[in-house]
Amino acid sequence: MNRQELLPEDAALLSRSGEPEGFHQAMVHLYRGEMQRMTVWRSRLDTTSNWAILLSTGMTTFALGSPGIPHFILLLGLALIGICIFIEARRFRHLLHSKWRLHVLEAHYFSGRLCPTSSDGKASWREELAKDLERPCLTTGTFMALRMRLRSNYLLLVYFVSAVWLAKMFVHPQSAADIYEFYARMAVAELLPSWFVAASAGLFVLAATVLVVRTPSEETVGRMTMRERRGSP
Repeated sequence: MNRQELLPEDAALLSRSGEPEGFHQAMVHLYRGEMQRMTVWRSRLDTTSNWAILLSTGMTTFALGSPGIPHFILLLGLALIGICIFIEARRFRHLLHSKWRLHVLEAHYFSGRLCPTSSDGKASWREELAKDLERPCLTTGTFMALRMRLRSNYLLLVYFVSAVWLAKMFVHPQSAADIYEFYARMAVAELLPSWFVAASAGLFVLAATVLVVRTPSEETVGRMTMRERRGSP
């Protein structure tokens, strides 16, 4: 788009901006590129979540399909969920990074074009964005990203697989006569005793629940990131 195609007030605004020729086109292309990058990472997140759901439903269906299938197959399902969380946390960090860049462009560049009087900190946001483009720095740590993905999707999967695991031990090979028989079935052959399996599975579910309860929302994390990047308290 050249200046002859712009409205008179828009052309006047661009002429007063004092920007080098082609600057605004470069900013638009940067915005489009970051939007595409964010879309790709969002698609990869959805793929990981779909695989986790398919693995969970497939393993629970397989485990409940026959009394002869051991219950610890479902414990392996919990381990696979944990692996998916770690993979998704890495991808989520890149998604949040793209979201941060887009927010900087929208809050400072595009808002400044729409309402020039509302633009403040002109030099600071440009310097901040330029430094990040020169040396990208992800805005969220791996542990925080893991907690956020656990809060969004994976805690329900952990509860689901754990509930099916308990049901499997209770009904197969036949219904447990009492709580002592049910407890004895938790043992993994002669390799792991009942107390160890019960304690490790219980701690895993409890730790996941505590992490989710103490994890802030994505909006809160985004505001915290903006304050940290600006160096404000």
